Amino acid sequence: MKKTLIGSGLVAAAVVGFVMDTLMDAGTFREIKPHYHGTCDAVTGVVGVEDITIDPDSGFAYLSSHDRRAWAATGAADGEIYLYRPGSLATPLPMPHDFEGQFHPHGIALWLDATGPDRLMVINHPNSPDAGGMPLSQVEIFEIGPARLNHIRTVKTDGPYSLNDVVATGPDSFYASIDKGSETKLGRSLESYLRLSRGGIAYGDANGMRRVEGGLVYPNGIQWDGVHLYVAETTGRRLLKYKPGDTAMDLDLVAEDNLGTALDNLEWDTDGNLWIGAHPQTLKFVSHAKDASNRSPSQVLRVTLADGGVDVQEIYLSDGNPMSGSSVATPYERRMLIGSVFEPFILDCSL
Repeated sequence: MKKTLIGSGLVAAAVVGFVMDTLMDAGTFREIKPHYHGTCDAVTGVVGVEDITIDPDSGFAYLSSHDRRAWAATGAADGEIYLYRPGSLATPLPMPHDFEGQFHPHGIALWLDATGPDRLMVINHPNSPDAGGMPLSQVEIFEIGPARLNHIRTVKTDGPYSLNDVVATGPDSFYASIDKGSETKLGRSLESYLRLSRGGIAYGDANGMRRVEGGLVYPNGIQWDGVHLYVAETTGRRLLKYKPGDTAMDLDLVAEDNLGTALDNLEWDTDGNLWIGAHPQTLKFVSHAKDASNRSPSQVLRVTLADGGVDVQEIYLSDGNPMSGSSVATPYERRMLIGSVFEPFILDCSL
């Protein structure tokens, strides 16, 4: 009897310890002190701009938009890629395209080609009645024409994992983050809440896509500087740095830094710094995902990379107003665009 009580006490202590550790990692007890040294305007006409990337040559931003609340309610809400010029405060323009099929954009990446048309790569999650109700994951590659997108090909995964973001390494090649590796809804929920390391990285090209790295905790944003691959973990809270080996599919982890917040998408500035949209209180974001009236703090970090580590500056922090659940921050000249997973607008801010 005594041994049973001791065993039960140890189990209870372990559970309490895990719960407290989870709450700490989720930023539950963090004090939010909103700050920003610029001004922001809400630009409407777009919903759920989860990712934004800017063409530094033209100055136009590509917005990945999808009304996820309508999608969850009806299963039939397609998204769009929009074009927007930072600082204009004009209504973003949807880009016509010739893709045939359900179009549910998520992460996006731009490939600037010096010898031919530029390309846009888009994570797409079409519905699948044969996957237990879970959407599929694939990458759509578009050629960017005059004010339109021309679909070149679809690259499908080699397994039932979930893709989140993509970064182009060539006109037909890319890396993509695998935020969840489980095959069922329950498994994916457990990955998120228990912080299980079932995520990873996929590599794709004209020959298809295959998983090349695993053991990550909800990897999300992904970027490439021509030498190194950078991956942001959400529930893992780490910024990871990889260097390809003999081939693009051989990745060596060369650095990792815990930034103490839930990281989302990554974008570059012209000085080689990474800008990160983040969620400082992840359980509030979960609550916001269920109900728009539940506000979730928004955060923007600028990360200066150095051989000895990283220098992190918090550029923006709000209590969830005016924007809840920031997922991306993209700087351009003296402007910064902030997008979110659900909100019916973006923020266009002065820097």
